[in-house]
Amino acid sequence: MSEPLSLVVDAIADVAVLRLRGELVYGQDLQSVHDTVVRLKQEGHGRLVVDLTDVGATDSSGISTLLDIRKIVGTGLILLRPSARLRASLGIARVTSMFAIIEDEAELDRKK
Repeated sequence: MSEPLSLVVDAIADVAVLRLRGELVYGQDLQSVHDTVVRLKQEGHGRLVVDLTDVGATDSSGISTLLDIRKIVGTGLILLRPSARLRASLGIARVTSMFAIIEDEAELDRKK
């Protein structure tokens, strides 16, 4: 059984952060991720960090969700600490270049 996906909206300085926990896979409530991102965009957040530190597994539905977020947010999307497996999956799907990826929140200053 997969771990339920939960999300929390946070901030680092003036950047919105969507902290995900659980599994970003088919069968989870991925619509809540979409709805939250749309709301943040409507509130005027031009940059969004998706914290993947506590995401245990990601499948094609999870990658589709990340691509959906990228479509909504545009180039202001930053992935924080994606797992090696997720990075490999993004590479296989040939979409790695669509995402800014950082390993530490301090790197946000360099991604402006």
